[in-house]
Amino acid sequence: MIDFVVYGPAGHRLRSMKSLLAVIIAASLVEPSSAWTVVSTPSPSRSSNLLRGVVSAGPDAVWSVGTFTPDGSGYQRALTQHWNGTQWRTVAVPNFSGDHDTLTAVDAVSPGDVWTVGLTSTGVFDPALPAYPSGARPVVAHGDGVSWTVTELPGDGYLTAVDMVSARDGWAVGSTGGQALILRWNGTTWTAVPAPDLGTRPVHLTGVLGDWAVGYTGALGGPAEAVILHWDGLGWQPVRLDIDRTVQTALFSVAAVTDQDAWAVGYSWAAGKRAGFALRWNGRDWVRVPVDVPQEGTQLRSVVAVPTGVWAVGYHIVDGVDNALVMSYDGKGFVKDPPPGLPQNVAGTAITGVAATPAGELWAVGCLGGATRVLRRMT
Repeated sequence: MIDFVVYGPAGHRLRSMKSLLAVIIAASLVEPSSAWTVVSTPSPSRSSNLLRGVVSAGPDAVWSVGTFTPDGSGYQRALTQHWNGTQWRTVAVPNFSGDHDTLTAVDAVSPGDVWTVGLTSTGVFDPALPAYPSGARPVVAHGDGVSWTVTELPGDGYLTAVDMVSARDGWAVGSTGGQALILRWNGTTWTAVPAPDLGTRPVHLTGVLGDWAVGYTGALGGPAEAVILHWDGLGWQPVRLDIDRTVQTALFSVAAVTDQDAWAVGYSWAAGKRAGFALRWNGRDWVRVPVDVPQEGTQLRSVVAVPTGVWAVGYHIVDGVDNALVMSYDGKGFVKDPPPGLPQNVAGTAITGVAATPAGELWAVGCLGGATRVLRRMT
């Protein structure tokens, strides 16, 4: 795991400079700025490209993953791209066995030890749907900095997040058969770890970070309830959340500053309106944090903590059209920080992953009108 890194729909525990980082974030207020810039990135398809996750293993070793549909094919294919310090380029991934391949998240131990997870299926994967597509099977791929080796895991389901603690320890989470899917890496193999019983509704884990995993039970757009699990060294235990149970909630990403300070983001749904949803761990409880977005249809998909503050990304709907959303924590709640180069009211636009380099530089990835989109924020 790389310090100050958060990817895709999940985040990372930051092990170095913990005390200093906590003090900096507690004492500073992040001011919305125009420090974001658009970085050119290739789009292998003319109409359907989406980057879902990103990780930084160094200034010349940033990776993003997602999916694209080759022109005229109708089949989704896995997409990986690499930043070499100067430019982004697409790196080929071997085809999986299904008709549709999707990579959902990426993490790295070092520039030569990169992991990505996702699924292969006979049906099209749509993260907005309440269940994985037909014929879905979880996949992992390992990268050495040059090429990828793909492993399709036994059983059905999919993986949506990965957290590599070290070369010999890591977690990947998702869903299988309506239950949580939790896998652990021991340096040699990925092995299933028992998940707690969360009731009769389907369980979807969408983010993982060391001792924390987040997600939801039920279905997006239907009865849904946010879920947070904590690893106590022996097993994963559900954490009681003091939230309004009459409001539907879902979590997609988790990030941590210290063992006493963590963040989780997603969305809530009440009275037919969807709003951004954020929680903060204070060492005792998960407490709701305001999200200042007046528009309906807001989703926060990823969160990252860096020495200068906390950032969340996603999208919101304006006049029926998706708009990319970047937000920063100002000491009281999350406020909008519109980056340049992201035109409003363009169909097929979202920011779905955010990561940080060890120096605190931010990378955010997603799509704009069906093309890949990458943003960079210098420190």
